[in-house]
Amino acid sequence: MIAIRLLGGAKKAVGRSLVELDRDAATVFEILKFLQGISSEPSLLQPGNLIVAVNGVDSAAVAGADTITKSGDEVTVVTVVHGG
Repeated sequence: MIAIRLLGGAKKAVGRSLVELDRDAATVFEILKFLQGISSEPSLLQPGNLIVAVNGVDSAAVAGADTITKSGDEVTVVTVVHGG
């Protein structure tokens, strides 16, 4: 089981702050596809507008969308706020 904590717009898109993915392993890409599939507003979950941390480490610093998560990991998805 992979715990996925959602903050900001990601929480709004899915409608709750915590979801669990019942898999032993998944890439960040697969997790984002899963979240888009259960979201009422998938447009809020575009990869370019999100920071995805795995056990507190930004996945962009590891392998990006190919970062592998495994059962017991905590994934945090945060919407990046853009100013104008």
